[in-house]
Amino acid sequence: MSMPHFSLGLSSFAVVSAAVAAAVLLSTPVRAAQEETWAIYWYLCGSDLETGGGAATKDLMEALEVSLPKNVKLVIQTGGAKQWQNNLVDAKALYRLEQIEDDIEIVGKAPLKSMGDPGTLRDFLVFCEHNYPADRKALILWDHGGGSGGGICYDELFDNDAITFVELKKVLKELYGEAPDEKPFELIGFDACLMATLDMVGLAAPYAHYLVASEEYEPGCGWQYDGILSALTRNPGMNGAELGRVICDTYHKGCIDHGDADVVTLSTIDLSEAENLNMAVSLMFAQSFMSIMNEEYDPSEFFAEFSRGLKKADTYSKGTGMVDLGSMVKANAHLFPEAAEAIAEAIEDSVVYQITGRYRQNSNGISVYFPSLGNGEGTRSYIQSSEAGGMKSLYYMYEPLIQGEVSDESIEFFMNFLSSLDDEDGDDDDEDTRPTAGSFANAFQFADTSDMGFDDHPVEIVEDDGVEYVKLDIGPDKIKLLKSVTFLLMLCDDDGTPLALMGEDADTADDWKEGVFWDNFRGIWGSIDGHFVMMHVKSQTDAYILYEIPLKIDGRLHNLTVAYDIEDAVYRMLSARLDESETGGIPPKDERMLVAGDEITTVFFALDIENGDTIPIDNETFKIRKDSSFGELELDDGYYAFMYLMTDYKDNYYYSDPILIEIEDGETSFIGL
Repeated sequence: MSMPHFSLGLSSFAVVSAAVAAAVLLSTPVRAAQEETWAIYWYLCGSDLETGGGAATKDLMEALEVSLPKNVKLVIQTGGAKQWQNNLVDAKALYRLEQIEDDIEIVGKAPLKSMGDPGTLRDFLVFCEHNYPADRKALILWDHGGGSGGGICYDELFDNDAITFVELKKVLKELYGEAPDEKPFELIGFDACLMATLDMVGLAAPYAHYLVASEEYEPGCGWQYDGILSALTRNPGMNGAELGRVICDTYHKGCIDHGDADVVTLSTIDLSEAENLNMAVSLMFAQSFMSIMNEEYDPSEFFAEFSRGLKKADTYSKGTGMVDLGSMVKANAHLFPEAAEAIAEAIEDSVVYQITGRYRQNSNGISVYFPSLGNGEGTRSYIQSSEAGGMKSLYYMYEPLIQGEVSDESIEFFMNFLSSLDDEDGDDDDEDTRPTAGSFANAFQFADTSDMGFDDHPVEIVEDDGVEYVKLDIGPDKIKLLKSVTFLLMLCDDDGTPLALMGEDADTADDWKEGVFWDNFRGIWGSIDGHFVMMHVKSQTDAYILYEIPLKIDGRLHNLTVAYDIEDAVYRMLSARLDESETGGIPPKDERMLVAGDEITTVFFALDIENGDTIPIDNETFKIRKDSSFGELELDDGYYAFMYLMTDYKDNYYYSDPILIEIEDGETSFIGL
């Protein structure tokens, strides 16, 4: 639905609601009046968020609810959308706007150009710096965000052109230098998804005191500009940390009001701690390499074990490659204990404030890219982002996994880092005990899992206390090369031929030390109001399991997140996001809760075991009710195929032999191949 059009000087927008005022009073200390000046430079790339739902217009309307004093300036550039849902700007040009008290005026207009072009951002910043200097300044970039494997501000008029990390760094460096004596911004913020990354911390550190961004996707409601500007109007003497706290708190309240707060995150990060954070992550890289060089770990086994630890970390949707740094390191602390402690301390010092939803309690405020969670294009972008952010030691750690070898550049960094530690400790190691460049090639020999018998691995049906199980016995040696073992369930015809993939689950009993797995299949599957759905494990922690459910809402493919709360032993339907196939590959920001009246079509996939391809199949169509819920349902009588899915350290997939299951009158029987 389009947002209502608005004009200049609508006095009704000047009234601040009692709820917002109360929130501000609670979150911001009352001070004596300050004469300090603030200027917010707001780079508003509307994209499909504005065209389809008027999200940018809604935020402009929120800003208009506050009458700004003369010492608080809000300067805006609009562009990037095929259609604007207001009568102030249009899609035919770039507009520059200034909010004066409770009105917005056009102060500039330029020929149309991509908002994803770094030159457009540079020109806007030059205009702002010349015309709107201030004691404290904030730069806010608004739109879709793609994390370290993507970019920011995707212009739908220019084939979704976006500003990459490299381009953003280039703009800031050209305008302010490599390391300016005085940081030009008090705060840099991203009202966008996935931008609270280690690489962005490094990139922004020379140019701002604080960074405000989200590790996770942001729901469509986004930041609450009425609350932000109200707080700043009351207290223009606040610094970036205080303003960041207001941004986080008002955002969280907006998400609660929107009914979509269970998986949100937002962090305020002190960028003065970036160097210490980089040092701690570099220590993780060095300790990881040393454990491999000293033959404590085979490199294949190291990365497999590291990846298994990711299952206990918060990850941020498939394909983005982003995972929470703190929980990733905590789950793998045994691999690099000193570095894990150092990273935990550095994150605690860096993240001065954050909000997290019920099912994002493992999020600690800063995310990183991990190659096997992303894709080829994202990994290539990440490599460039790590260079731009200057936090490249994590890439060096991943490099053998990505490239299959250790580069001379990585070896040089490793040697220099060890030397710096020696200098800091005042201890010179015997040169004979130090690894040499020539020793790396021998140490980083990776296992080839393709001929180890994982594919079509035999399984057996075993019985224990009258209950049958499907047992997979990989063995204690080969299991060290795997990062996950789950199972797939497929619907079959009466001849036992698989027809459609019903999904993946991790509900197994396992002995990772011995490499033995037993299913916990109980003849039930997930459903919405009695309609079976396809399920995919998104992330699994000690407190909750998150599943993704593909379905169509009013004909468009979405992914619904469903949480299984382990403590409460209940399923909860959370938000649904447009699939990237519907957004041209852009990580979607717009998400929604299912509401009564939504027409839902469940989607399954035909699976080609030979090449791993899947083809979507529309199944049942029904309407959501007010009391709709997700739950477990006994499977219909018929035939089903069960097989284990094994994933190795390099994200290669292997399938066990299938077992045919017959369900008759609610009784489940394993009947072999």
